[in-house]
Amino acid sequence: MFDLAKNINENIQIFFTQEAIHLEETLKKALNVDCLIKFTKVQTVDSVKKGDFFGKFEIDIEGIKLGLYLSMDAKIASTLSDLMLMGPGQTKENLEPDDIDSLKELFSQSFGAFVTAIRESGYKASFDGFAQTEPSDNTFFESELEIIISNIASGSIFQYASTKEFEMLLDNLKVELTPAEDKTTSTPIFEIEEEKHHNTNEAPKDNLNLLMDIDLNARVRIGSKQMLLKDIVKLSEGTIIDLDKSVDEPMEILVNGKTVAKGIVVVVGGNFGIKITHIGTKEDRIKSLGG
Repeated sequence: MFDLAKNINENIQIFFTQEAIHLEETLKKALNVDCLIKFTKVQTVDSVKKGDFFGKFEIDIEGIKLGLYLSMDAKIASTLSDLMLMGPGQTKENLEPDDIDSLKELFSQSFGAFVTAIRESGYKASFDGFAQTEPSDNTFFESELEIIISNIASGSIFQYASTKEFEMLLDNLKVELTPAEDKTTSTPIFEIEEEKHHNTNEAPKDNLNLLMDIDLNARVRIGSKQMLLKDIVKLSEGTIIDLDKSVDEPMEILVNGKTVAKGIVVVVGGNFGIKITHIGTKEDRIKSLGG
């Protein structure tokens, strides 16, 4: 994700290229379309171009907050919004509140997946959400992403990152740098207790194959909350219950009550789905379902 042996200009290109890859994956899954996101260039500018859709998506990497400003015109923004809302990809001259909300959700999914990839590369990272905050710095890296949605539309998405914030991020990573073996050590998604007593007469694999057609109950857990009885009694239509999971955390996939994988929520053909981002080995999954 970062190459601390290279200079800031090379690192910002790496950063935006990786972000474009995750944006393309998100659009393909969430919108159920064939599309291409191409990182074309990055340059230093002294101001941002505020398009019809403009907002700040903030991520935190090793304690340094990096604001990523996203800007696009109404044509490509409305196309993405209409696809997100299960439409054919129609364009509008002006964006409506529903368009803004669907775009915030779409890009929150993309940045959430990007932050997950940053964590997987060994860094502490979190996604802090969307805000319509005005940029305060004077110098920015401007990245242009060319987007092509097959047989529907094409356009450009512009992203901006403060040169000051990105430089602070790289300096902090250099200070925090630990030996390679520590940085690449990954935390397991879930732990499986080793059996204290091993049966020397293991069942043949043929016996295991006999179980493969058994139906199991799979569900996705987005979070939980402990509530008092009096609060449950007060529930009514429109009540919002905040859960114990942040928007950038992957959802847990449970089979028979046991966590076997984690992933991000996507929309596929009008239905909710989940894209797996973390999963244990086949052996680990079988052991975890065994008790």
